[in-house]
Amino acid sequence: METIERKPRSRENARSGIIGTAKAIARREGWQAVSIRKIADAIEYSAPIVYEYFDSKDVLLDEIRSEGFRHLHQEYERIVKLYRDPEKRLYEISLVQWDFARQQPEIYQVMYNLNGAYCTIPVCESDAMQAVGDTVRQTIFSFIPKSKESIQKLYFEWWATSHGMISLAMLLKDEQHVEQSEQVYRDTMRRFVRGLR
Repeated sequence: METIERKPRSRENARSGIIGTAKAIARREGWQAVSIRKIADAIEYSAPIVYEYFDSKDVLLDEIRSEGFRHLHQEYERIVKLYRDPEKRLYEISLVQWDFARQQPEIYQVMYNLNGAYCTIPVCESDAMQAVGDTVRQTIFSFIPKSKESIQKLYFEWWATSHGMISLAMLLKDEQHVEQSEQVYRDTMRRFVRGLR
């Protein structure tokens, strides 16, 4: 009985090890340096063993991308439960987005195909990303009950503003202090949210 239970756990540990190693390589050397061969060498597996878990680098990146969106969705749902005021909710959701990108840039890069983390599987096909978008759209709708098209437009504006500023902050990290970028981000998102009323 123990052997049967240990096998799935061992597979899950191996899978988690592969994902963790890919992220560690990306954090140190950038996503361009990540390959199935390099991951296999780092965890002392043969490449065919790694391919048993992930058919390709794309499949691996898509799993990391989904992990990121699942994490954001959980955080967004926590914010929704924590704050009653929809304006405060949307602002805090924006801050969660910033904090996540700052604390786990290698995952954020995969989520949006940034800095060499190119995944050919379209991001818009991700169920996890759809769940994130739904939470933001529902938050906007809760204090601006408009048509579905209007809510989608406002969601697009929120996403473009938030993601655009985060991407620029990542791009300019050697030219502008992150604290300065964060203050600009906070001010901009505060103005955006207040402007929705």
